[in-house]
Amino acid sequence: MARNPPSRNDKRARADRKKTSRNCSQDRPSDSTSIIPEMELKMVSKVERERAALEAAEQDIAERKKRLAQMEKEEAGKELARLVRKVGHERSVRLLELAVSVKPKSAIEALEKMEPAGQKQAS
Repeated sequence: MARNPPSRNDKRARADRKKTSRNCSQDRPSDSTSIIPEMELKMVSKVERERAALEAAEQDIAERKKRLAQMEKEEAGKELARLVRKVGHERSVRLLELAVSVKPKSAIEALEKMEPAGQKQAS
């Protein structure tokens, strides 16, 4: 009987089987007993990669929080310097001394009551 030439799908299937058998023999240790441990190893590696990525992201967030805190501190310092320049150094010191002696919270409340309505700043 004459044999039909192999179809395209047959050639692909044979090529896939060859690739699969080569890959499996390379991946498996010499004493492997089944495919299941290989799958578990691949899953563990994915979990480990995800864990490493998560740790890297957490470190990045921590660094960004530190940078943000530093920027806020610098901004507050600039605002304080601007206000001290506006009022003057001696008056700024005197205002702070009085606020400390009266308790800062009550000093702020008293000054806010005296502040004109159009001049209120958002704190």
